[in-house]
Amino acid sequence: MIEKTRLECIDCNLCKKNCLFLQKYNMNLKEFTYKIDLRYRCFMCGKCKSVCPKDLSGTEIAFELRKSQPENTLKTEFLKNDYKFKNLPKRKTDTLLFLGCNYPGFYPKTSEKLIDICKKMGIDFSVDCCKKPVYEQGGNAKFSNIENMLEHNNTKTLICACPNCYHLLKRKLNVNVISVFQFLYENGIGKKIKDTPSIFFPCSDRYSREIFQFILHYIDGYNEPYKKINCCGLGGGAKKYEEDIIEETKKMLHKAWEKNIYTYCSSCSGIFKTYGLKNIKNFLSEILEVHEEVSLNYAKNVLKYKFKRHTK
Repeated sequence: MIEKTRLECIDCNLCKKNCLFLQKYNMNLKEFTYKIDLRYRCFMCGKCKSVCPKDLSGTEIAFELRKSQPENTLKTEFLKNDYKFKNLPKRKTDTLLFLGCNYPGFYPKTSEKLIDICKKMGIDFSVDCCKKPVYEQGGNAKFSNIENMLEHNNTKTLICACPNCYHLLKRKLNVNVISVFQFLYENGIGKKIKDTPSIFFPCSDRYSREIFQFILHYIDGYNEPYKKINCCGLGGGAKKYEEDIIEETKKMLHKAWEKNIYTYCSSCSGIFKTYGLKNIKNFLSEILEVHEEVSLNYAKNVLKYKFKRHTK
């Protein structure tokens, strides 16, 4: 993507006009390709690609720059490749519920309800990291850990609760990867939502809406007041470098807020809670009639799930 951008960019600057990060450093995508020192400051949200007439991608540029010169990846690799709070299936299972690492932390009751539903259908669960934090940082992401676990358990289908897990693992694994909303819809599970949701779309599904097409079956209509906000603030691991952009994002969210803010990414929900936003709703929790508020007792919740028992 770096070479493609240097050759094909027409300097229209549409990318810069639509991105707080590019505006801050007064550069377009072509100029970004020469700024290796800024590689970890991109939120990797994909907005630039959505407006670029040449289909150029800041996400891919940032990734290539990070991969060429990785920095401080060892800690993330240590914590996430062999996830310290993992809880893997204890039996052979043709289909596996992959909760990821954040849903049990932010929505423990909703995760519990989902586990119970799957248990009745003979489906076991897994708490593990999809390795996206390592992958996006440019480190050595060990997808083989997940592949080996699936092979050991004869698993052919993976149900992903998290949109980040879904979009990454469907590209990296040789099994059938589906979203939890596809699973619920195809099995006639869940209740229609009475609200008219004001939706904040997660970066990973914002433009393809592969997951959202199944959520549509559970709503009659929706609003998009947050369209101009590119990322919740957690994308690309840029949060720790770009506090001023985070503050601006927070202000934009409060200004755009309309009655509620619906998400289908638990990480978005978690950071929105810290921003002080009101009436944060998670589609999975609402569809399953748990109506759970996002929890900020993350460490306590994931520790509990590390030791959650599997039924044999």
